[in-house]
Amino acid sequence: MTTPSDGRPGSGLPPHLDPRRPKTSVPRVTGSYRESARGPAPRPSAPRPPVPPTAPRRRRSVGRVLSWIALTMAVLILGLAGVGYVLVQHYNGNIDRISGVFTNRGKAPAKAPHDAMNVLLVGSDTRAGDNGVGTGGHHLTSGQRSDTIILAHLYGSSDNALFVSFPRDSYVEIPAWTDPKTGTVHRSRHDKINSAIAEGGPALLIATIEKLTDIRVDHYVQVDFVGFKKMVDKLGGVEICLKQDVNDAKSQLTLSKGRHHINGTTALAFARDRHSFAGQDLDRIKNQQQLIGSMIHKVLSSGTLLNPLKLNGFLNAATSSLQVDEKLTFGDMKDIALRVRGFNSGHVLFTTVPFSNPAARINGASVVKLDEVADEALFSALRQDKAPGTPAKPTSAGKLTVKPAAIRVRVYNGSGVAGLARKAFNDLSGIGFATTGTPSNRGSGATQTTVFYGPSKADSAKTLAAAIPGAVLQEDPNLTRTLEVVVGSGYTGAHAVTVTGGTPTATASPGPKLRTAQDDVCA
Repeated sequence: MTTPSDGRPGSGLPPHLDPRRPKTSVPRVTGSYRESARGPAPRPSAPRPPVPPTAPRRRRSVGRVLSWIALTMAVLILGLAGVGYVLVQHYNGNIDRISGVFTNRGKAPAKAPHDAMNVLLVGSDTRAGDNGVGTGGHHLTSGQRSDTIILAHLYGSSDNALFVSFPRDSYVEIPAWTDPKTGTVHRSRHDKINSAIAEGGPALLIATIEKLTDIRVDHYVQVDFVGFKKMVDKLGGVEICLKQDVNDAKSQLTLSKGRHHINGTTALAFARDRHSFAGQDLDRIKNQQQLIGSMIHKVLSSGTLLNPLKLNGFLNAATSSLQVDEKLTFGDMKDIALRVRGFNSGHVLFTTVPFSNPAARINGASVVKLDEVADEALFSALRQDKAPGTPAKPTSAGKLTVKPAAIRVRVYNGSGVAGLARKAFNDLSGIGFATTGTPSNRGSGATQTTVFYGPSKADSAKTLAAAIPGAVLQEDPNLTRTLEVVVGSGYTGAHAVTVTGGTPTATASPGPKLRTAQDDVCA
């Protein structure tokens, strides 16, 4: 139950959260709530006893679908709401910390420029009986599944945050990793991205994301569903919009086409439902982005910001659902809060990683095949901390247009496997590429083959990458005419490609589609 105001002039906060009041120990109180004509009201209960480190948490299959909503609220709203030091410290105390999440990353990518920050946001289901998690830095490894994976980039060069969603069935390389319990070394392989956390926990998921994007993950934040419905109800509901009538028995969502103001129960069903939409999980991602955008917009409204009790209840529910890496300190939380204090809902942007085939079949499984060229353009922009809306560099549209004979290629071995660069050199020469120089070493341990190209050679790079299955593209501003191939251990050979001929068309790439938290939900 909230303690009444002490009545001092200007005091709108409960005494235990008033920054002018002497600091005292604040017991954490939890409890259920009941619905009434006046909306959800708190009902006190006895303080929750501490959970033993080995006690498994109750499985919440519902929450793993949308728990990133609570996460985003907690991380961003601390700053968006402009809350003070004492309040940030209080909310920080609500958050559990987990250890060992960076153990399998290997050599981390370079830190983002301009003091930008990348946070991996995960909604997961910790299976009962596996790796119980509690406070005190307990290790969290395997036995989880993740339907929600988001890389949040807090720009250093602008007042924006971009949330990039990864479909759970994205077909990616899972890098080699070592099981910390048994010492077993697992070889790299290709699989659905959500299998990484299921097998190797957060550490393997971070390694997978960094391998895919070459973007350094600074922090890891995970949420199990605890109080999502309560959060929405604390806000007095949020607004969503449907493009079709929905009547889904599995999520129990029944709504007509158009605009709706919904409570927490309906919001939960909306975020879960994927069977009602043709795009299945991809449409569910869009619905979740719409929902979190509405929540951010609602939180930033004067009706919430100017109501300390309402804001406090919401933030308590959000932060109580969080688990973060042990390196995310109180100072980091303050830094994030300060970074985004100048934001409004138009500064919070959402997109989904580009893909070329949402229903590809590989080894009998349905997977989402990512668009390597478009993905690399997105990831490259994030690595450089380029603000949203920065014009994309001209690229050729349509089919391959540059013949192999017109493409100069230098080959390097990045795998450490003896003779692999020479093999690639001979393979590329055999299908008509103008290979040059002598194959040499460039590091070791690389598993994926990378094609490096200069700013004017994007079209040539597309042809070269198409000839090497699994190769990825990366622009190098220091290169001019000659392209470079750094061969990884996954290299299996090169094959001839079909080129249409003609002159490349210099059209600007539109980049990924963005929406903001300020957008009209029915637009």
